[in-house]
Amino acid sequence: MVLEKGKSVVLSGVNFETGSAVLTPRSDAVLERAFFALTSNPQIRIEIAGYTDNVGDQRSNQRLSLRRADAVSTWLARKGIAATRILTVGMGVRDPVAPNTTADGRARNRRIEFHVR
Repeated sequence: MVLEKGKSVVLSGVNFETGSAVLTPRSDAVLERAFFALTSNPQIRIEIAGYTDNVGDQRSNQRLSLRRADAVSTWLARKGIAATRILTVGMGVRDPVAPNTTADGRARNRRIEFHVR
């Protein structure tokens, strides 16, 4: 994983249990790569942005997206990344990367992004 200032990286493979902010076990491999990238670049600060699909209440999706970003932040902090390097935001349904009209599109929209600062 390459982290460049001013760029965004989608953490493909970081997933959560349905309707929750509980990371699935398969997310660990991607988060390990993110951890390594952050430890290799100690000057980098990131904004962790959580996104959801458009299913359900927009306000609930907004809160869920923030809880998911916070879950990733907590995972990284437990591994030793300083909290001062991380900001979390919940984006909810904003900025979809695919149409929400198919299951695949909705799955792609449920994502975590690192915005490198």
